[in-house]
Amino acid sequence: MIKNLLKKDNLENLNAQNEEQELQELPRADLPRIILFTGKGGVGKTTVAAATAIKTSDLGKKTLIISTDPAHSLSDSFSVELKARPTKIKENLEGMEVNVEYELEKHWETIKDYLTIFFKSQGIDDVVAEELAIFPGFDELASLLHLLDFYQKKKYEVIILDCAPTGETLRLLSVPEIAKWYMNRFFGIEKKLLKIVKPIAEPLIDLPLPSEEVIDKIQDLYTKIGVLKEILESPQTTVRLVMNPEKMVIRESERAFTYLNLFGYRVDCIIINKVLPENAGAYFRKWIEIQKEYLRDIDERFPVPKFQLTFKSEEVVGEKLKDIANEIYRDKDPSEVFTISKPMRIEKDGDESLSLVIKAPFVDKSQLKVLKRGEELIVIAGQWKRILYLPQSLAMREPASAKFMSGELRIRFR
Repeated sequence: MIKNLLKKDNLENLNAQNEEQELQELPRADLPRIILFTGKGGVGKTTVAAATAIKTSDLGKKTLIISTDPAHSLSDSFSVELKARPTKIKENLEGMEVNVEYELEKHWETIKDYLTIFFKSQGIDDVVAEELAIFPGFDELASLLHLLDFYQKKKYEVIILDCAPTGETLRLLSVPEIAKWYMNRFFGIEKKLLKIVKPIAEPLIDLPLPSEEVIDKIQDLYTKIGVLKEILESPQTTVRLVMNPEKMVIRESERAFTYLNLFGYRVDCIIINKVLPENAGAYFRKWIEIQKEYLRDIDERFPVPKFQLTFKSEEVVGEKLKDIANEIYRDKDPSEVFTISKPMRIEKDGDESLSLVIKAPFVDKSQLKVLKRGEELIVIAGQWKRILYLPQSLAMREPASAKFMSGELRIRFR
């Protein structure tokens, strides 16, 4: 049964500042630091990601930069041909451009083959069955499994992901949660039970049941998804939004900032690219004034550190990336976490109740919906939906109310 928590009566939008102390966490020095770069298409995120990798490697940190964008441009940025495996760019720096088709075949082939047979057994056309056998987001998941592999081997101190434009990145980061939901719904079959039931049930139900190899692959994938989700939501991982001081870009970045918080990902800074210098000339005078207004808007609206990068008069590739990195970070280490903040936390109220607090900046209260279904909490913000599996401390309790206060969604359980 689904219970709607956010009703008109108890939904509040308060302007008062939230004085409560946030739980602060720092990344561990013995684990790789993961930095994801995203932003609207054309804002220069690949250049910024590449420059960041140059800086961390110059500081002596073994760095890997991975492009998960299907329209790979890292090779062009470094002026080095990158392959589907780590390729040396310079001292302490390697790069790769993920071949999604290869990764999909490597991680999904066994399960895909079974699902194709299953769908065909239901009378579905061969071509359609092939398409249905790949669940939404599993091509992105293949890229993330690469990240998991490098993270666990600890060969690199810093792993940088040059992600696709914002919409695709949000889809990429929601994959572990979606995949876990699919696994729970479609593959809730115990191996031991299947071994006993399969010889008897299969002739009767006229359905191909999965083999032991398929179940092993599913269990392995399920385990990896769980670990991957923990890593992406841990203090080791932060997202950096690259934007230009333009109205449309700012609005898309606001939405991305909201959804990243909603999905539990930490945004530790904003990098503002293509800022026109004062000496750009009379032709750009109007643009400079417009940008100044938008820069003030960005400074007021985004509660994280900001770095600026001036618009360059020539293309930035190869050796010029070092200058870009020094202009952005100056004397700072790019692998530093520039703001420590947990997008989601559980707090104890004065009485016996607990509250789940989720950051949701830039959201209007009319866009928010919260539903409770068994041990699942469903949060809808505009076009994005997140299904949260509640921890035991909350799953056994009844939701009492939900309020939207100062950019935070607070759901109280009693």
